[in-house]
Amino acid sequence: MNLDSRQRVHLEWMFENQPELVKQLHQSKQLRPHLEGKHQEALRLVHRLKDSGMTEEEAFQVAQETVLAPPDGAALLDNPPSPLPLRDQQAIYRNLET
Repeated sequence: MNLDSRQRVHLEWMFENQPELVKQLHQSKQLRPHLEGKHQEALRLVHRLKDSGMTEEEAFQVAQETVLAPPDGAALLDNPPSPLPLRDQQAIYRNLET
């Protein structure tokens, strides 16, 4: 399964903001369902925002900032988590795209 670009956005955000959760979800084989769930949540938000008058581009921007990659993640705290090492990130990508 190839990851959608929005799933990739969320995964990249998770690598920096929730590295332990990424490891746990990956080990329990729940990472793919988690990413799909976030993608679906973002799409539902986009549809609601478009119905209320936003353009698709505006709606996707809000969905990204609200659901997929919130700007107030743990990576911006005074004591941020250590991002998932690049080697681990690459292994996770390989696993998700097989």
